[in-house]
Amino acid sequence: MQLRYLGDSHDFIKFALLRHLHDTLNVTLGVNWYLTCPKDVDRPNNQDGEQRHHMNGDEWREWKEKLFDEFTNFQELGSRSFGHFRKSSILPPDTLYYEEQLKTTGDRSLWHKEAITALSGADLIFLDPDNGFQVPSWTKRTRPKYATYAEACAYLGCGKIVVGIQFARQCNPVVRGSEIGNELVRRASCSSKLPILRGRITPNILFLTLCPSKRIEEVRVALESFAQGSPLFKDKKTKKDARRVEVIPKPQSPL
Repeated sequence: MQLRYLGDSHDFIKFALLRHLHDTLNVTLGVNWYLTCPKDVDRPNNQDGEQRHHMNGDEWREWKEKLFDEFTNFQELGSRSFGHFRKSSILPPDTLYYEEQLKTTGDRSLWHKEAITALSGADLIFLDPDNGFQVPSWTKRTRPKYATYAEACAYLGCGKIVVGIQFARQCNPVVRGSEIGNELVRRASCSSKLPILRGRITPNILFLTLCPSKRIEEVRVALESFAQGSPLFKDKKTKKDARRVEVIPKPQSPL
């Protein structure tokens, strides 16, 4: 997570989902930022994080008008800070945050333990890394950009609902989502895989969820209702209307 991305199109879907889950499941939210760069002014000409076409579309305003209005306060680079974010009403006032930088050096396990402690009062933990879940090709330099399966499972072991993100860049989002979902379930020893949500923007953003067995059904309903309530847009490839957020279909089994 980098501060320069606060308030971009992906964030709009992230926080719309968290607000929906907060209201539907009556939970306290905890946000585990995977901060990789404490300041976003190191490269002032860098245009990363400037994908903000949602601010020009009626679709987004009509979907979540209050959230849209809050996002107008994060369009200038200088306004993107944790302090500014916490003072906003993008997320409920009782939301808990862990915002210590995850560095390439130092004890990552200690960072994670501190996060668990800071977010212990939350019922639902949102993992927000730069890229998504760990990959075999990660390096010492790139590891802070990923959440680990073990970190997600540790929160589940504390009785938390866990929602993590995955960006689907240069890959099939359905296949990628299924691969990660299967691995999460395997490592967490879960008996059920919850719906995987796909945010239809470029690049696609996926949401993968773990939760205690006693809450599986209500969490499933909440995830599906969020997708069903998302706005329609014209898919450029199919030329047909599609939901901005959808439950990704399960891959077809080979004959």
